[in-house]
Amino acid sequence: MKIIEVQEIPINPKKNTLYSIKSKGVTSYTHGIHKYPAKFIPHIPRWAILKYTKEKDYVLDPFMGCGTTLLEAKILGRNAYGLEISELAKLITKVKITSLSHKKLMELNKELIKEINNIKIKNTIIIPNNIDRWFRKRSIRELAIIKNAISKVKSPKYRKFYFVIFSSIIRKISKAESQSQKVYISSRYPKKYINAIDVFSKELKKGTLALSEFTEEIKNKSTKANIINKDAKKINLSNNSIDLAITSPPYINAINYINIHKLEYAWLSLNDSKKIKKADKAQFGTEKIYYPEYLNKLNSEFPKINKLINDLYKKSKKHSYIVSKYFLDMEESFKEIHRVLKKNSTYCMAIGNNKIKGIEIPNYKILIEIANNVGFEFDNIFSYVIKNRILRIPRNGRGGDINIDNIIVFKKK
Repeated sequence: MKIIEVQEIPINPKKNTLYSIKSKGVTSYTHGIHKYPAKFIPHIPRWAILKYTKEKDYVLDPFMGCGTTLLEAKILGRNAYGLEISELAKLITKVKITSLSHKKLMELNKELIKEINNIKIKNTIIIPNNIDRWFRKRSIRELAIIKNAISKVKSPKYRKFYFVIFSSIIRKISKAESQSQKVYISSRYPKKYINAIDVFSKELKKGTLALSEFTEEIKNKSTKANIINKDAKKINLSNNSIDLAITSPPYINAINYINIHKLEYAWLSLNDSKKIKKADKAQFGTEKIYYPEYLNKLNSEFPKINKLINDLYKKSKKHSYIVSKYFLDMEESFKEIHRVLKKNSTYCMAIGNNKIKGIEIPNYKILIEIANNVGFEFDNIFSYVIKNRILRIPRNGRGGDINIDNIIVFKKK
């Protein structure tokens, strides 16, 4: 397939066309304030919002991640809702879409850095349990000093901003390999010590500039962006209330978004074991399926899915169950999206294919079939090349990358 190079997705993309986006603006405004796996590039929601909505309309992202869609909606003067189960992702998103006074931020920055430089080790907060294997002793001391200083910031809005900056440096400061979705320490390529306070100060300057740019951009726009504390199978919104839904759903058996950030969860005191277990289990495509739950096949009303499940069942009963449950969950999500969308509105989805146990999963083809059955009408499909995605999605669960995403466009008639 011929690749067409563009700066932005054309307002009327050609069907079955592959685009390569040359623009490097993936970190504009607060998009780059925190790394996140399999991140949705802003060009896709920007294209959809400009094409299918007008100012003040309502946009929904049922798999919000770290808030790319919500941020683009705010910048473009639209209202937005997002659904997400990861506490860290919700925190990052909240900070990315919350405007703060530049003047006050600069004042608090000075106070914070002063506090960090003045704190004595003996006065630092309790260090997270079982963290010493992942960090050098001096790194632990430095991170504890930073966290202690941030905890003293009185304003919750500004304190959250500082904690997101703090979270953004944790993997870099740790001994764990930085680009892998598996948290591990490489014996072959050990990481060198980096001063956490120096890195925090540098990222604080960048984050302050980004947030100030965002705040200035939206100062005359009165739209809202809200995070809904439900998953995509139960959306707490009224019927026919949304003008556009756009998302990039999780892949089957590909990324454990919560486990990837276990170091950040520990340092931010978000590692409540019951909540994490519940969130792990609720992830679409989760591997947290245990014996004997997966012994029985989950059949669907779709022959294509059932054939896939049967083929997988011969190789792995567990993975057969994971795949079937994923598509059943996606069907429930489609029903909810269809319910909340207004008549003649649009649902855009970015999804690629992946392989499980050597069997290719034609995600977009199956999802089109499910969507049609729910009541959506297939409208268009085109693709784009994924570049420099942090913590890439493995095509086989281990190794190999999905480097193309398909953009599917559905209409609610």
